[in-house]
Amino acid sequence: MKNYRPLVPILMVVLMAASVYTMISQAASQKQELEELIQKAESCSEQGLYDKAAGYYRDAIEVDNRIEYYLAVIDMYYDAEKYDYSQTWCEETLEAFPGDAAIYERAIKVYLENEEYSEAFGVLDKFDGRKLTSETVEGYREVMEDLYYENGVSFDEITVVSAGYVGSHNKNGWGLASSKGASIIAPKYEQIGYYANDMVAVLGEDNIWYFMNSDGEYLYNISQSIPGSITEVGLYNNDVFPVCVDGKYRYYSIDFSQKFEEYDYAGTFSSGVAAVKNGETWQLIKSDGTRLTEDEYQNVILDERGVCCQQNRIFVEKGGEYILLDSEGNRVGTETFDDAKAFSNGEYGAVMRDGLWGFVNLSGEVVLETKYDEAKSFSLNLAPVSEDGRWGYIDISGNEVIEPQYTNAYCFYLDGTAFVQEGEEWKTINLYKYNH
Repeated sequence: MKNYRPLVPILMVVLMAASVYTMISQAASQKQELEELIQKAESCSEQGLYDKAAGYYRDAIEVDNRIEYYLAVIDMYYDAEKYDYSQTWCEETLEAFPGDAAIYERAIKVYLENEEYSEAFGVLDKFDGRKLTSETVEGYREVMEDLYYENGVSFDEITVVSAGYVGSHNKNGWGLASSKGASIIAPKYEQIGYYANDMVAVLGEDNIWYFMNSDGEYLYNISQSIPGSITEVGLYNNDVFPVCVDGKYRYYSIDFSQKFEEYDYAGTFSSGVAAVKNGETWQLIKSDGTRLTEDEYQNVILDERGVCCQQNRIFVEKGGEYILLDSEGNRVGTETFDDAKAFSNGEYGAVMRDGLWGFVNLSGEVVLETKYDEAKSFSLNLAPVSEDGRWGYIDISGNEVIEPQYTNAYCFYLDGTAFVQEGEEWKTINLYKYNH
């Protein structure tokens, strides 16, 4: 029997060599094909034949599915100002290459140019979700920070937002709306308070005060539980709420037992502190009714809800000047002011000197000079400021981000919505960052 074993290694070498040669030949052929397709695509692009160029790029993708070809089409359409086409290719590329930062850079750029801001933020969310990094994307993030849109809802009067709700008024009376302006309870009440702890005080058409929930259900009959003529019911917080009865203010618990003494005015408790007034002097009291400090003040700055303590800071007037205290009654900083606004949901509070408004931080240090006709405190790193009778918004660096154009403007709520007045009507502006 003949021995063929020495021929086997030789045959394997020959087959392997043939296989390598075939692979090299195919690679060379594929490379040549790609080069020809790309040359045709670039030539068509230069001639303005963009759709034909995109077709050649599509053929190249079928030969070799590389992100560079997708990006070339995106850039081509973008440079030609055909943003809708560029956008369509961005969407396809995001699906094909979700882990490549380059497509997020292109997509955000295209959406911003096309003023598709919600979509741009959607891409940014996906980018953050994949924990990718890109200096270009971070640059776009800064540009996008304060983009906003207006909501068409309108009221002729509103309260400030409290716990996600706002009192809204039209010709039929007061009702309840969401912080974004959507009607929750139709206007029909004579008065409405501020929402907190799942209820709000309302004065019904029957001239009876109630605590009501956001479904419009009456939870408590205040008028029946508190004898006397009630003209105001404050916000329920820290287990008590202030009520003006027969011209005097009293605090009540939810079982309608009176707490503490009577005052000429009593504010809302927050962070365990409230401001009260007797005669011409103001005091700060704690949640057990005892005094926070022994000092008496000429005034205490309150927000629209009667709250004096925000961000654990309180502005009080003493000796004709306003100073800053913490929630324990200790002085913060050494600066004095002619007037101030209560802090909101941010770290800068509005203060006034020589008739102009600026801002201080929580340490009482001036951080933005007093130069505005009027101002309100920062929330979500934006503050309403007024110049020449028109309101707009600035950022914490003092840059104008929403130009002065409104009759009045409120601070931003935590959901990125603020109420602004245009003429006689109130509507909302919404930051895309929080509302996309």
